[in-house]
Amino acid sequence: MIDTVTFDLWNTLIHDTRENGETRTNLRLSKIYKTITSSNISIQREELKRGYFECLEYCISVRKKGLDVSFADQICQFLELSKTGLYSELDDATIGRIENIYADVYLEHPSLIHSSSFEIIKDLKAKHIKLAIISNTSMTPGTTFRKFLFKNGLAQYFDALIFSDELRISKPNPDLFTYTLNKLSSAPEYTVHVGDQYQTDIVGAKAAGINSILIDPNPTAEDWDGIYPSLTYDSLKSLANNLNQMLTL
Repeated sequence: MIDTVTFDLWNTLIHDTRENGETRTNLRLSKIYKTITSSNISIQREELKRGYFECLEYCISVRKKGLDVSFADQICQFLELSKTGLYSELDDATIGRIENIYADVYLEHPSLIHSSSFEIIKDLKAKHIKLAIISNTSMTPGTTFRKFLFKNGLAQYFDALIFSDELRISKPNPDLFTYTLNKLSSAPEYTVHVGDQYQTDIVGAKAAGINSILIDPNPTAEDWDGIYPSLTYDSLKSLANNLNQMLTL
C-alpha cells in the first residue's frame, strides 16, 4: 500500500505559457542591463541576451548528466558568458541585486497552479499520505519556488520541497529521489512518483526503485526503452478521479 507520493512541479502541478516565459526573460534582461550600466560598466543588452541563452544551454548540459548548477553559480556563468570578466567587475551588492532580479521576476509573472492540484493534494493529505515535490529547476531557483508555493497555499500540504539547484543533482539521478525518501523516512516500494517527463520522472523513479505515474495526453510507449510507468493518465484530472488505483500499487 502506497504511503508516500512525490510530485514533479513543472507541467505537473503547475503549468506555464511560452509567452509568460518570454516576458520573464525580457524583464530579467532589461532590469539587469539597467543595474549593470548604472554601475558605470559598459555592456550591450545583446551581450546579456547571448549570455543568458548560452547559460541556459550550459545548465541543460549539466542536468543531462544528472547534476545541476547552484543558483549563485548560474548567475556567475550568465555574467561571464555575457562578457568575460564581468562577474569580477561587479561588487557584491550589485551581484546581490542581479540575483534578486533574476529570481523575483518569476513572482511578478508566475506560472499557474493546475486546477486539479489542490484537489489531489488535499485528498491525499486527508488520507495521511506523506507528500513531497521533487523538481528540476531551470532559470528560477528553488528558494523562489518555495515563496510562490507558500504564497499560493500549496506548500503547506507538503512534507518536503526538494529542488535540484540546492543539491546540485537533478532527475533522473536516483540520488535525488533517495534523498527525498530519506528525508521522509519512506521506503521506495511504498512510494509513487508523479510526473510528466518520461526521461526524468519515470526513468529516475525506476532507478530509485520507486513506482511511477506518467501524466501525458499522448504517451508513446515505443520510445520507453523498456522502462515503463506503473500507470499512465492523460491529465492530472484523470489522476484525481483515480487516486485509489494509485494508492493500491
